[in-house]
Amino acid sequence: VMGNNNAAALMLLLATHAPGRAVLVSRSQLIEIGGSFRLPELMAAAGARLVEVGCTNRTHLPDYERAIDGDTAAILVAHQSNFRIVGFTTAPTHGELADLAHRHGLPLWVDQGSGCLHDLRRWGLPHEETVAELLGAGADVVCFSGDKLFGGPQAGLLVGRRQAVDPLGRHPMYRALRPDKSALVIMDRVLAAH
Repeated sequence: VMGNNNAAALMLLLATHAPGRAVLVSRSQLIEIGGSFRLPELMAAAGARLVEVGCTNRTHLPDYERAIDGDTAAILVAHQSNFRIVGFTTAPTHGELADLAHRHGLPLWVDQGSGCLHDLRRWGLPHEETVAELLGAGADVVCFSGDKLFGGPQAGLLVGRRQAVDPLGRHPMYRALRPDKSALVIMDRVLAAH
């Protein structure tokens, strides 16, 4: 499913699967990037309830587990695309978070941000987990930008498990957030190039 930008894609995911419910996010990932996009505000606008877990520099798997209750809709990981927290830090791997989420009957959603499809190390750049790596680690949905590293038009793409992605195209909000036909045609060409 494709929206008109990554914030729209994430908003559609939250509005479809988490209205009025809790979504767990590490405090280290409460991001503000580009055009005053703030994750807590976007979640509230989509009707989801943010539950912060861990600390700014260290979030452990038990922090997530203690926060899970009957009102939890998902665990969300938001990529720190334009900043780094370094030093005395820790965070669970995507695989560990997926295992925890699935043990509790919950999905793991990852906002990957950049649309990285290829291992950047082959060009001498630092490694960034690719969309395929995140899905392989157990993420149920990965959303990312169509521009940036992906190299297409401005768009937000959502990929993952059919039961999570299929309902997005039927949500009333999708009509307002979907890209125009020109973006779809260009995206088709970019996907073929990849």
